[in-house]
Amino acid sequence: MDYVAAGIYCFQPYCVTGEMDPPANPLICPQFVLRFNDLDNIGITGRHYSGFIMMGIQVFNFPDQFHFFSHECVEFNYNWLTETLQIPPDQITFTEDVWCGGGNLGPSIEYSVGGLELGNMVFMQYKVAYDGVLTELPIQVIDVGIGLERIAWILNGSPTSYVDTFEGSYQFLREKLHLPPKSDQDPDDRLFWEKFGELSCELNVDDSTDIEKTWDLLAEKLAMEKTEIKTKISLERDLIILLDHTRTILMVIEDGSLPSNIGGGCNVRNALRRIFSVLHKNKWMEILKMEGLIALFQFHKKNLEAILGEFPPYKSFSEIIKIEYERWLSTDEKQKASLNKLIKKTKGKLSIDDWVHAVTTIGVNPDAVAKAGKIDIPSNLYSEIAKGQEKTVKLPDPILYDTTNLAPTLNLYETDHKLYKFDACILQVFSNKEMDNLNNIVVLDKSAFYPTSGGILMF
Repeated sequence: MDYVAAGIYCFQPYCVTGEMDPPANPLICPQFVLRFNDLDNIGITGRHYSGFIMMGIQVFNFPDQFHFFSHECVEFNYNWLTETLQIPPDQITFTEDVWCGGGNLGPSIEYSVGGLELGNMVFMQYKVAYDGVLTELPIQVIDVGIGLERIAWILNGSPTSYVDTFEGSYQFLREKLHLPPKSDQDPDDRLFWEKFGELSCELNVDDSTDIEKTWDLLAEKLAMEKTEIKTKISLERDLIILLDHTRTILMVIEDGSLPSNIGGGCNVRNALRRIFSVLHKNKWMEILKMEGLIALFQFHKKNLEAILGEFPPYKSFSEIIKIEYERWLSTDEKQKASLNKLIKKTKGKLSIDDWVHAVTTIGVNPDAVAKAGKIDIPSNLYSEIAKGQEKTVKLPDPILYDTTNLAPTLNLYETDHKLYKFDACILQVFSNKEMDNLNNIVVLDKSAFYPTSGGILMF
């Protein structure tokens, strides 16, 4: 996996199928995960992020090594909620569901506190084939996922989780933009955010069939005009988008990824360009400048290092951001002509597919499309872009051979990459399912063959 959207992804498929041992069993893994399909909700719902810390608890129950499964897991999580976090039992709700991801499927029990989902327990029982056929896993796997940001939110009782997650970086950004420090002393302002925070969960674009109607209902509950609410939260939302996206981009690029036009890299580029777009819309880039933007990226390390450890040096990080910014600025005449042609063809009534085409294929940022067409940006634009990217990503090859009973092959090239001759024992021979079942696949006890470089095996 290049991009992790769930904690268990780090252990699929080989630890789940038993072909490899996990690093510990049971284990706890604080994993930074990415959710590019949630970009439209960030800064509004109070709980959505493009990247957040998933506290994972994984258990791998081998036939001869059983730890615990469903009942024990539910009891463990319940005791953690009530005894460790001191949450009253009558505020806790358990809901049974199904979770599917990474080629596996199983029942899931989600738990919420006061209506806010804090975590879920997935009991993986099946491997899912391309044709939808389910095969029972020989190993019973538990995957518990808990959102770290939500734990801080529920314990502190803040209006939104962003207040706790970005506490230091939020003040840092306001200072850099010469905005006055936000104070909780204004009772009217605090009351608004407390009421809005409680109702903002209804603005999830994934759950709402008509988001504008949802805004109308929320305005009625707050006894305010819809436009007044949107205006009041606009600046705060843009600040949260900047804080969230810069933290995610920092993690993604520092971990080795680059913005691109294909696959997950396209989502990275879209998120980065949204940062530039928000900065220009508010004329903040004139204040922040590139040096200030880079400083914001780096500031996130202070909070993350407490969980993930010290970041290694990455000298080219700032250059990557600068290059992407220059590319974003240079929308050429050909792109403008293509956009104008699209707007003329649709008479200014762009469908969501037209929007996705304009942003991803033509390469024009959403604000430029909105300005050219004199129309509003759709509330679900980024989720639709993410869905499109998911469809274009090549699925992993299916596992055709069961190697769970074989000891790991000793990789000789790791100690001597110039080794060209070696002696080894054949542990097993497989019939090649892709070559008329020829007996030409061998498993050796040790090997100097580098996996992607080929070679000739002589007997």
